[in-house]
Amino acid sequence: MGNNQRANQVRLNHELLLWAGFTLTNGVWSYPDGVTVDDGVPFFPEDETLCFKWLVPAIEEKGWFWRITSKYVVLDKQGDYHEVSYRDHNTALAFCLAIQKLIRSK
Repeated sequence: MGNNQRANQVRLNHELLLWAGFTLTNGVWSYPDGVTVDDGVPFFPEDETLCFKWLVPAIEEKGWFWRITSKYVVLDKQGDYHEVSYRDHNTALAFCLAIQKLIRSK
């Protein structure tokens, strides 16, 4: 992975952490429940399990719908429909990119 690609994923992860309720205060991350993160924050673009643990509940809490098909991650926010192919990405990254598209489509 190139430096630019990695930097883009770090920025994407930061955006998703904040969206999912993590907080950053004086350089210290906290989980949505307020507990300080001691062992590093989740890195969603590389881990489907973390996406399901932290991002799916946030999606469902907002009333958005999601599904993963054989070729796409599909998200729907009250008629604002986005899909991202994971032919060129791993499933976790495609999931993150689809969420980012919905966040930015407000």
